[in-house]
Amino acid sequence: MAEMTYAQLDKALASVGFTVGVVTTKKKLRVYEHPETGARLTLAFRPDDQTVLPHHLAAIQGTLKVYGIADPLNSAVEPQKAS
Repeated sequence: MAEMTYAQLDKALASVGFTVGVVTTKKKLRVYEHPETGARLTLAFRPDDQTVLPHHLAAIQGTLKVYGIADPLNSAVEPQKAS
């Protein structure tokens, strides 16, 4: 999987209209919202320079598909290589 950081992810999602906020309740969360479609995605907070976890990437891509939002990650993420 390509090395994409959470900071790069934030920029990619902002390019298609998402806003991002950090919320602290019992745990610190990264909350993405797409006002135009109402899409909302909440992920456990990870540092900006950390590589995006595979299950976070899958959740984001699933949300984009469900809401019909262009996927800015297609060009940003290389396919996983077989070993």
